[in-house]
Amino acid sequence: MVRSDIKQILQSIYPEETIIVDYVPADKKGDYSTNLAMRIARKKCNSPLKIAEEISKKINSPLISETIVYPPGFINFVLNPFYIKEKFKKTERCNVGNGLRVNVEFVSVNPTGPINIVNGRAAAFGDSLVRLMNYAGYNADAEYYINDCGRQIDLLAESIKQRINQVSGKEFSIPEDGYHGEYLIPLARDFLNAGITDIEKIKKEAVNYFLVQHQTMLNNFRVNFKNWIRESEVRDKGYVERVLHIFKDKGLLFEQDGATYLKTTNFNDPRDRVIITKDGRYTYLLPDIAYHLNKIERNYELLITILGPDHLGQVSSLYAGLKALDYKENILKIIIVQEVKLKRDGKYIPMSKRAGTFISLEDLLNEIPVDVSRFFFLMRSSSQHLDFDLDLAKNVSEENPVYYVQYAYARIMSIIKFALEKGFDLKNEIDLDLLNEKEELDLMKYILRFEETVEDAVKNFEPFMITYYLIGLAKIFHHFYQKHRVVSNDHSLTMARLFLIKKTAETIKTGMELIGCSCPERM
Repeated sequence: MVRSDIKQILQSIYPEETIIVDYVPADKKGDYSTNLAMRIARKKCNSPLKIAEEISKKINSPLISETIVYPPGFINFVLNPFYIKEKFKKTERCNVGNGLRVNVEFVSVNPTGPINIVNGRAAAFGDSLVRLMNYAGYNADAEYYINDCGRQIDLLAESIKQRINQVSGKEFSIPEDGYHGEYLIPLARDFLNAGITDIEKIKKEAVNYFLVQHQTMLNNFRVNFKNWIRESEVRDKGYVERVLHIFKDKGLLFEQDGATYLKTTNFNDPRDRVIITKDGRYTYLLPDIAYHLNKIERNYELLITILGPDHLGQVSSLYAGLKALDYKENILKIIIVQEVKLKRDGKYIPMSKRAGTFISLEDLLNEIPVDVSRFFFLMRSSSQHLDFDLDLAKNVSEENPVYYVQYAYARIMSIIKFALEKGFDLKNEIDLDLLNEKEELDLMKYILRFEETVEDAVKNFEPFMITYYLIGLAKIFHHFYQKHRVVSNDHSLTMARLFLIKKTAETIKTGMELIGCSCPERM
């Protein structure tokens, strides 16, 4: 990759330094930049501008046609067009994973109702992260954890029981912390007709019902899981008792007000945590620690757990739990995917799952195509709240960023089809020396950044970087297309430009596949 080549040049001159190479802002001249001079200047208490000038004079490489020093000490590199073209002919692939086995757990919605749009964002995020990691050389598996035990299932069953009373014409009262959504009424009617009224049977059948719903919905959303793991299975294998026993042997438990606490403060958690309530129930934490131990014992070397914003308070306690089992903190990476707010006609749509006023993923997909939904979910960093503009999402024009990217791909395929009809053979030898226009070089340089963008997206756990890259690539292509004719009477130049746009199309298609979106050839 270009960035690695520049790093190697600098590293050969300063082998003791950590080299950082970044992209140059649009308002400055150059393609790549380094802050090396400023970091050396801090150590030597010298002028960064002077050191940058000294470094610039030492660089003598055919890769670089020019170096420019900018205050307070940045060095910008202008790539040599010859190097760009040679690089462009080759096929390079980001491979930072080295086969590391990774478990990526995401969505894991409680089987108590439909998948809502916040879960939908996590689904698009997690699935894209798995695709990216596998593309970049990891051995990543997608996993869904089915919380089929505990208080939320008790509340679900009691809520359905009360709905059964309601549809039977009896008095009913849904528990205050239960599930008040009307989506349970048809299910209660079905259960009544099937004679399912025993509370334990309601639990079992309700979990299975919602699990099938989730699997179908996620499949329709192009999200596939390799592993479906039930909490009850982890419990049946004795993991919870085993973890409890380990904590007890280590002297990490204490009793207070009838509850059992884990001394998570010994492992940088701000407060100790209840793991067994005074009425003998496990809290979320203990089975979660046991479940993560189960993942480790399935030989995963890195665990990525993707949670919703309502789980933020669990993060430090889960890290502490694994450290209490003597695992290093870096075996686990917890990512919080923030809220989604739907906007229609400029106004936010209020949502509350337990109040039954949420928008389900199915509702969204009935209105917005999968491609658009996935793309929009990935237009912000996972750490940022996302405003999902339904009016823009429904806009079938180039103002919609998804269609803007897809139009670029479809336009290229149309040009290639036209060229083939004119008798051009894409297998013929091409001469990239004929491509010297600024727009042609800009397109080549941006395509060369794709593998670097994949590397950044994987290392930062941020698929949104691919989304923005694709918008940028489509913009540069459209600009090139407005300025230059691809198929002309100049056979050699046509062949070179066809090669350029074909690579553009391939890059768009690969990028769209990594975020789970399609590339139609006609629009």
